[in-house]
Amino acid sequence: MTPEQRSLAEHRIARAEQTLQEADHELARGDYSLATNRAYYAIFYAQRAFLATIGKDSSRHSGILSMFNEHFINTGHVTEITGKMIQRLMDLRHEGDYHDFAVINKEEAGNAVQIVRDTLPLLKIRLQELCQINSGF
Repeated sequence: MTPEQRSLAEHRIARAEQTLQEADHELARGDYSLATNRAYYAIFYAQRAFLATIGKDSSRHSGILSMFNEHFINTGHVTEITGKMIQRLMDLRHEGDYHDFAVINKEEAGNAVQIVRDTLPLLKIRLQELCQINSGF
């Protein structure tokens, strides 16, 4: 991994953490659709952090998920259950953002944010391990 890739991965995981804080804020404000959106994006940025370590990216959300699955879940670097949670977040965010009259309730938003609260720290640890492995530290 190049220093640039590592720097980009660090930037993206920091962005993920910031976006989780935004999700918590929106949940507390009662904007459940936006809380769900921010929860999803926190995980999206984390996925992009992983992809930065191997010089990959995509302009499409489905492309990010596909490459993340291929390079990190299918290889055992990240657990399969994490991939299923990410897919659920993606589906819920898509529903809230794109379906007319969709309503994300407090429980759904709370669950989405909790998934990220539980998952993001584990992803960050795994990313740090991968960075150390790939950089030879």
